Parts: sequence; C-alpha cells; structure tokens
Amino acid sequence: MRKMIAFSVLLITILFLGACSGSDVANEETNDSSSNGGDGEGITLRVMDWSDSTRPIREEFHKQFMEKYPQVTNIEYTTLTQDQFRDTILAAVRSGEAPDLFPPPLGFKLPALVEDGWFQPLDPYVEEGFYDIFSEGLLAEGATMINGEVYAIPMDVPQMGTAVFYNKELFKKAGLDPEQPPKTYAEFREYARKITEAGNGEFYGMIEGGRQTNRWAYTARDWSAINGSGLSTASPVSLMTGEAPYHTDAVLDVFDLFAGLADDGSIHPQTSGLSAPEARQLFANGEAGFIIQGAWNIGLWNKENPELDYGVTAPPLPEGERNGSMNLTVTPGLGISANTEHPEEAALYLQEFYGGGFFQEEAVKQDFNFSVVDGISEEYASGKMLEFYEIYSEYAVLAPDPSSKPKATKVFSEYTDVSPNVGEILQAVAITGLRDYEPMLQELSKKTDAALTKAIEDAKANGEDVSIDDFTFSDWDPMSHHNQE
Repeated sequence: MRKMIAFSVLLITILFLGACSGSDVANEETNDSSSNGGDGEGITLRVMDWSDSTRPIREEFHKQFMEKYPQVTNIEYTTLTQDQFRDTILAAVRSGEAPDLFPPPLGFKLPALVEDGWFQPLDPYVEEGFYDIFSEGLLAEGATMINGEVYAIPMDVPQMGTAVFYNKELFKKAGLDPEQPPKTYAEFREYARKITEAGNGEFYGMIEGGRQTNRWAYTARDWSAINGSGLSTASPVSLMTGEAPYHTDAVLDVFDLFAGLADDGSIHPQTSGLSAPEARQLFANGEAGFIIQGAWNIGLWNKENPELDYGVTAPPLPEGERNGSMNLTVTPGLGISANTEHPEEAALYLQEFYGGGFFQEEAVKQDFNFSVVDGISEEYASGKMLEFYEIYSEYAVLAPDPSSKPKATKVFSEYTDVSPNVGEILQAVAITGLRDYEPMLQELSKKTDAALTKAIEDAKANGEDVSIDDFTFSDWDPMSHHNQE
C-alpha cells in the first residue's frame, strides 16, 4: 500500500489542485473571520468526506455546532466522489495540507495509515464515556482501533449495498404481483424478462451503474456470500477456507444469472455508460424493473421522486435457501489528522456529530443512513427505511476481519490486487457478451491465492510471524456475527 502511495504522489498533487477547485465545498461562518486562529480570530475546521447524500443535514449541523462553540467561526466542508476523495486526500496528506477531519480512503488499512503518520488517537481529546454510545462491534481492533486506542469513528454502519429495489408499477404492467418479489435466481431472471417484454423498448428488466466495476464486484461478492462463498471486503480469499473461491459454484451461479439476463436482453442498454447515481435516476424515471443498490437511495427517491412506487427485497438465492450471509466489516470513518492545529475542536466536532442529538437522528428520520449510535436506527427508522433495516438485520453479519491481527495488516501492505478482478469480469459478462468466464474465474482464484502467498512470504521476510491461518476463521458460523474477542 505504501508503495502505491509513494508512486502516486507526483501525479496526484496535480489532481489535488484541480479537484479542490472544482469540488463541492461549503463554508459556514458566523462572522467575517475565516482565519485559522490567532489573537481575536476564529478557528476554521476543515472536514472532507464523500457523504454527499446527507449534505443538507450536515450543513444544518455545522450551523448548530458553531452556535454552540463560537470559537469555531468557519467550517470548510468538502464532499467528493469516493475516487476523487482517494486521489485528493493522498495528495493533501503528502503535501502537509490534510483537513482536520477525514476518513481513510476505501481500500486502505487504518494501521498502515497511522504508521505513515496520517491520524492521531482520539482518546486524549474526547470526553470520558463518549465511546459508550456506539453499537457493539463498531469500535474494532484493526479497523477503528490500534492497540486498544481509537483512531477513527465509523460514519455509518457497515453498508449492505446490494439489496434489490423493484418498481411496483412495472411489475403490474408485466402481469407480476408487486407484493411478491422474486426469491430465486430463476424467478429473478423470469421477472426481468417479462418486464422487458412488457416494456417493448421503453423499459427493461434491470439497470446498473455499469461503468463502475466496483458495483459489479459488490454484487458478485455479496450475492455469492449469502450462497456460502465466504467473500467479504476484509480479505481477497474466503474467510472460512483461506482460499480464493471465485471458481466455486457460489460465485459461478451469480455469473450464470447475469449471463442469462444479458442473453434475454433484460439489462437496460445504457447500463454500460452509467454511473450508479445515473442508474438510480433512470430507475426512478421508470426505465427499469430492478436495481441493485443500498439504503442511501431511499431518502433521495422519497425527496426527489415521491411519485415512485417501489419496493425493496433481499437478493435472490440460487435455490431459495441461504448458505451464508453478507459478510460486512467495519469501515473506519472520521479521524483527526495527525497534523491538525485544532485537535480539541476536531474532537468536539466528533462528539457533537455522533452524540449531539441532531445529525444521527436526522439522517435516519430523513431516510439517508442507519446510525452507528446504539438504538437510534431502531427508534427512528420507518417506512422503506425500516423494511431495508429488517432485511439488513436478517441477511448481513459483522464478519471476521484479518486486520484485527497486526501481523496480518503487514501482509495487506505487501499484497497486490489481481487483474482482471471479479467485478471487471462480471461487467464484461453483463455488458460485452463474455461467456467463457469459467476459466477466467479459475485463473482469478489461482492468481489471488498466489498473490496472497507472496504477500505472506514478503511479510515473513520482514520479520512477521504470519501465515494463511491468520486469514482463516474455520470456526466462525457465517450465519452469525463474529465475536472478535
């Protein structure tokens, strides 16, 4: 990982300048001062993340925060896409211009970033008892904690981003019961075909943010996991076997389904060029019967497309019976920069953001996010958000994370991703007509196992006592939350 950071610095510094000038930035001020401190001058806090969907709530939170803490006269809040954020924050940290508060980029392990000097522990600055408000398991070693010290707080609960939303009006037009969504792969394909036939070119069975390979990867990972693959975001191999499972039936069944959908002409023809937000809007416009997405859509659709009559359901299963769960892991959220000049005010921001009685509650009430604060989602979720939460609670579990073991973290620093990855292959199946995917998935498993073995050997050469056993949790029940202890 650190090799990648170093390699990218020169190019990303240029990207940083451009991204900042064109990013979505909000400055909230209570007086004319926008300085960073000094005698008689107010403090500016700089916050950066990718939470664009909750931006209006965040802006109101900032106003309330500055009223309560008048020493902070300006909050410079920047939201970017996840890809833009990764590039921008890499350049900002390396140039010494990191914001006061920001999350680690997706795909980067917190221990490696702390070792590189990105973040500092929160413990010296937050009030005693602050950590008690969070749901069990969200402050986890290797994800948000290192050697028992907390460095970052998740912005939201681990996301289930591959539930199925369906258009009830299009179900009716296709002669389908809108209260009986598909439960098996065969039914999903049949429903999509009937919707496509009823649409006669006006609407199709399903749509996806097809140009984003991560969307295809999420579907392959999560849908195969509930069929027993053991895949998760935490490891390139199965959490149960310690081997890459891309050639197994659990994954191949997903590929067979999408090959069938494509062969039937049930995938919206614009899918290949769409981002996830663009696909979300076309679904809301009535151009597709199904979309595979997460809870963050609910608040946006309810606000921007109140006429949309839609339902939400769990992913289908090959034969209608589960053999596993969506294996979710904690993603570190907001942390305090190691180089901030205002750690006390940054800690106050965190305490109010999570425990101040406004933002967490509003994000759930307005159907944008589930809260990491214990009890809030259960109290405030309603309507479609509550339906989604019930599916989430049944189908998703907090899975083991090898990063909870410091020696395994060293392996991730040495690991090199294999290409084409599972998302790129599934994208080709759904969009370009690739059908000889089975040998490609066999090769992906072989290369992934080899890449992990090499990373383990490299870590050993650097003095780490690590083995594949550190990536295997054979005694874990994939239908239940993993007890990290």
